[in-house]
Amino acid sequence: MEESELCFAFGKNWQNFVDTGMQNQRITSAVNSIKHLLNAQNLQTKTFLNIGCGSGLFSLAAYLLGAEKVMSFDYDPDSVQASIRLRDRMDIPAKKWEIFRDSILDKDFYVTLNRADVVYSWGVLYHTGAMWQALDNVIAFLKPGGMLAISIYNNVEKRLGGSTFWWRVKRTYNQSSKIVQHLMGYTYVVYFCLGVAITLRNPYKIIDGYGSDASTRGMDFWHNVRDWVGGFPYGYATAGEIFTYVHEKHKPELMFLETHDGHVYNQFTFHKPASSD
Repeated sequence: MEESELCFAFGKNWQNFVDTGMQNQRITSAVNSIKHLLNAQNLQTKTFLNIGCGSGLFSLAAYLLGAEKVMSFDYDPDSVQASIRLRDRMDIPAKKWEIFRDSILDKDFYVTLNRADVVYSWGVLYHTGAMWQALDNVIAFLKPGGMLAISIYNNVEKRLGGSTFWWRVKRTYNQSSKIVQHLMGYTYVVYFCLGVAITLRNPYKIIDGYGSDASTRGMDFWHNVRDWVGGFPYGYATAGEIFTYVHEKHKPELMFLETHDGHVYNQFTFHKPASSD
């Protein structure tokens, strides 16, 4: 397989999450995470575009927050099916939550799709293999006066086990057999548990309660482990690099920034002034 063709099976992972891990408590946590990121109690009268919808959990959260219409798309057909499965399970009309397959890198597509009041692309753009181009294209979907919510993995290149190291781990994972992939996943879990235990916390308690609050967004620990270890393509940037690129090139205002040390994501919410073209 050519390196340009290497890609983690994101959709298979999210289909399994929809089937085994989609609990009411996780849905509530996802709703609260969107409230936190957008500093909004509801999305009434708003259109919501979820780019890279994955399991569909956050599109569902937007619908539950009262969005006038939710639009979701993903390049991975299995992610599209996972979202459709969730929509059907929740008995939500397709006219209120539209789901389709396409790529954020497809210029012919992104210039024709209607702009939205809220554009949400959490943990997606760095998996496209062309993060900066994808970021440009995402901003094109935003209505004047709208909000853009994104997250990008932090660049920790200058430390032991930095971003390049993890790029190589992820590439190796996707080049390996299923047995090796399982071993890599369990090795990471051991590493995680040791790191937690060193701080005198209970690893089991953290794993068992993962996804129960807004900070973990309703996600499931084991599905997130597979997504982290295997997530390739893999891009990264410092918070300053993202802010400078977006603000200087596209001129939106920064509403919210949450940064983290280490390999964790940085979260951004930008506001596009109503007077923008």
